[in-house]
Amino acid sequence: MGHFINKDGKRRHVIFRLCKIINKYTNKNMAGVFIDLFHGYKIAGNIRYFIADNAELNNTYIDEIFYTLYLNILIKLCKGR
Repeated sequence: MGHFINKDGKRRHVIFRLCKIINKYTNKNMAGVFIDLFHGYKIAGNIRYFIADNAELNNTYIDEIFYTLYLNILIKLCKGR
């Protein structure tokens, strides 16, 4: 489920449809599903927060998502130091 403020300033809630993972549940596979979804909805550069349960796999695939989506930002920040 996604919550956001649209361009008109209205609060929106959407339910995203996820595909079934056929391969093993690895951080790369899980991250790939979400990254594809974010690109499909054209929101890849706007993701700021995740809410998930406390499973260790969630932490690793969320790290992978942020690393993939925001690698360029991280590189620029590191060069600026």
